[in-house]
Amino acid sequence: MFMIKNYKSHLNQIDIEEIINEFKLDTLATNKVAFSNNLEAELFKVEPSKIKNPLYQSVKYPIEIYILYLKEIKEIASFPHLVGKELDKKCLKIGEAAALAINELWPIDPKNSLLYDVLRAGPGYRLYEGFKKIGIDLLKIRIRPHYKLPSYRHHNGTCGQLELIYEDFKDFDENKEITVIKPDTEASGGTSKIAIERLMEVAKQKNTKIKAIVCTGFISVPSLNILQNLAEKYGFQVKILAWGNLTALYSNGYDMPLYGIDEAYFRETGKIRKIAGIIPQEILEEYLLTFPPGSDQPGDWSARQTYVDNGLEMEKGDILKHLKNSLKFIKSLYEISKNEGWFKNWHKEIFEREIEELKKQLIKRQHPSYLA
Repeated sequence: MFMIKNYKSHLNQIDIEEIINEFKLDTLATNKVAFSNNLEAELFKVEPSKIKNPLYQSVKYPIEIYILYLKEIKEIASFPHLVGKELDKKCLKIGEAAALAINELWPIDPKNSLLYDVLRAGPGYRLYEGFKKIGIDLLKIRIRPHYKLPSYRHHNGTCGQLELIYEDFKDFDENKEITVIKPDTEASGGTSKIAIERLMEVAKQKNTKIKAIVCTGFISVPSLNILQNLAEKYGFQVKILAWGNLTALYSNGYDMPLYGIDEAYFRETGKIRKIAGIIPQEILEEYLLTFPPGSDQPGDWSARQTYVDNGLEMEKGDILKHLKNSLKFIKSLYEISKNEGWFKNWHKEIFEREIEELKKQLIKRQHPSYLA
């Protein structure tokens, strides 16, 4: 198991304030709320009126937005080399914490609630198992949106390229009023748009009213526009439980960093575009100690999993491809960041450590004796 180096001796308040100011990180737009659990999880409510970043002041915010924090979320977000069984263990713990938080914020009646799995990546959040762990057994409905063209690190203008290739609504009851819980990565929001619109068609056919959709997972600030617009169009409440932070979003509509340089924009234009998300002040330092600036927090989520559900069967996640892509991406971020004025020695150590860990995983997983 890898060791996490302690960078606290390198960090001081000046460093922290410089990063906040340089990238316009919103750290004062949340309030901590009580959360009774024994998982060392913390819960924060987002206050949109306190958001200062000009990029985010015109966003349509749902009324209820919360951020869930556990160190396991930070580790997944910071370490793209976390894959397979190690990733799965952390997701199971987070899934339980997320289920506890959802049930505490919006008490769940299993008879009038459904879990909406967006395949292939959604089940990797392990929310179904999380609810079972706390004694709530939910029925599942499933859908699989699919990009007609390769979509890795490119989700801009791809809504028209999405098609539905599988769905299973057999457990969707008629003549009810229900809450739908949807674990998934919300980057550009395109996948949610097609999944929710299809859900609403089925609800209309079944004469069932969807009163709320709870979205949980890695969630970008820009995706809230699409989610809130859908809520207003179809008359449901959208409730948000984001993992770790509300992320920034690259110009490609795909990568979801906490803060950093938009590497895709730089490769396209040669210009530096600095972006940042929304995170509680008290957990920012924990991320600064481990997070490679500009890195995509969920990564290629389905490719990081040992197995993914495609609707018809469980298939192996393409872990090797994820590791190779991540190594190339982290090296590129290092090169375009290292000469910036805000870049410190502790940033250098973070990048070099992650590059080394990715190389170790690649060597390990290409060995014929290794089983995922």
